[in-house]
Amino acid sequence: MAENQQNEKNTFTAEAIDPLDTEALLLAKMLFAENAQGGPEGWMADGSVAMNRFKSGKYGKTLSQVIKSMSSAIQTKSPQWQKVDKLELNDFEQRVFNKIKDVADGLVGGKIPDQVKGATHFENLNKYPLPYWAKDMSSVARKGQHTYFKAKQPVSTIHGEIVGGEE
Repeated sequence: MAENQQNEKNTFTAEAIDPLDTEALLLAKMLFAENAQGGPEGWMADGSVAMNRFKSGKYGKTLSQVIKSMSSAIQTKSPQWQKVDKLELNDFEQRVFNKIKDVADGLVGGKIPDQVKGATHFENLNKYPLPYWAKDMSSVARKGQHTYFKAKQPVSTIHGEIVGGEE
């Protein structure tokens, strides 16, 4: 019996790593680096793009893969990315980041629905020209500084009437 008591004393419980929390944190960091000034509407919209890409299965097997491949801030190691990745934020930035983290948690947890009609891409067309990839896509939403795009839907006809395609 003393041996069992000793084994129980030596037993410890490790905190489980929640992959959803890890992915939500990465999403929050990406949203901060890409669009901290976008406010809740912009964060939900940009985050919806990441979730739409993940759900499509075409952009990566994990949400983390999707986020890392879609973010130019992460790929170029922008100053904003470096700052948020290390969580070296001043008080104001930390308050903004906490709000972004709430949005990311809602998106990853399924509490915030798609805000951009299935869009899988976005661009700031006020700052940059129309990207090469957008020529085969439809613009489906505009929120803040970003325009949101998704693949064009093929047009179908039944007895001469259009039943699919673009809205």
